[in-house]
Amino acid sequence: MQYRDERDALRGRVDSLEEQLAAAKKELEDHRDDDRAARVEQLERQMAEARRVLDQLGRELDAVRGRPRRSLAVPILAMLAGLGLCAMVAGYALMRPAPDPMDDVPRVVPAVPPEPVPTALAPEPPPAPPAPAAPAPEKPLRRATATWQAAVARATGLPLAAGAPCTVEAELTSTGDDIRVPSLEVVCGGKSIYRSSDPLNGMSMFSSGVEEDSGAEPGTYVYALSYEDKGSRTGGRAEVSLDSIRKAGAVWRDSAPAYRVELTLAYQSPPVAGEPLLDATRMALRRPGRVTEATGPSPAKAGARCALQVSPLPRGGKCLTRLACGGRMLYGAGTTGVSECTIEGDRVVRVHDGNTTQNGGDPAFDLDVATGRVTVRDEGKGGAWTASVQLDPSQ
Repeated sequence: MQYRDERDALRGRVDSLEEQLAAAKKELEDHRDDDRAARVEQLERQMAEARRVLDQLGRELDAVRGRPRRSLAVPILAMLAGLGLCAMVAGYALMRPAPDPMDDVPRVVPAVPPEPVPTALAPEPPPAPPAPAAPAPEKPLRRATATWQAAVARATGLPLAAGAPCTVEAELTSTGDDIRVPSLEVVCGGKSIYRSSDPLNGMSMFSSGVEEDSGAEPGTYVYALSYEDKGSRTGGRAEVSLDSIRKAGAVWRDSAPAYRVELTLAYQSPPVAGEPLLDATRMALRRPGRVTEATGPSPAKAGARCALQVSPLPRGGKCLTRLACGGRMLYGAGTTGVSECTIEGDRVVRVHDGNTTQNGGDPAFDLDVATGRVTVRDEGKGGAWTASVQLDPSQ
């Protein structure tokens, strides 16, 4: 039974090859050429050999029928499968259209131009550095010499009696923003007890400050001074501390010959004629007025004539203010008269000091330039008082 099945399978395979060969022949008739004819003849020879092998297998099966025998189906099937593969390849070759005679002519393939090599661009030169800003023109240096009258309050180590006259003379310079003191000398009883130009052998802690105010006469200016030169030293230069705002000062020397001189000095220097040292001083406000109302123990009574003077200071938002009425200083006689103020453009428009003498050294003060009204108030041993002043219209 097994051999019969194997033979039947081989016969079916041969039948399939015959069908493929028949299809190849028909294709050959439709497309006649020598190559296809040769391939058909080759296939016919292979098919004939396959039939021979199949017939031989049939005879062997008939001769040995009834006895077990090793099957030859597997190698024969492998051979037939190879023949079938050849037939399929041949069929594909037969069905492929005949080659064009021009296919054998070498074709000229245009050369692909090489990609252009990017040309390195020259780096852009760095931008030229900005031209340095032209230095601001130097402001001319303004100069003035101011002198403060003083007197000896107490002296040790020098033959100076209390009340002996003294002078404090200072050279002042400015470019318009602030005032410096390049040199200063204190003279008492005709003898110099401090001179900033004396040689220093030691250390110096130095500071100075100057306030400028308009004088009573147009084109004149007065100055208040603070000045210190202190530190352990030997040699010719003494030490000094002056504050005309507090109307006090001292000059001393610890090395031999040691001495100490305490001074009282005027708040402001006598008027100095010339140009102001500070630009802000040009904005000073001067206005006359009259007391319109007074209450309590006011230093000035209603109807008294007044003179107001307000000078802006270099430190922003501050003014030096003086108000004198009936020969009495209502505001500015206490310590400095420095108060907050508002400046618009180059004009003072408002001055305000909310502290009384007990808290700030001067009465409370309020000025509104737009309305021309000034109010001064204070509290003292005699009670609270107020003075209202109306400024004359500006000319």
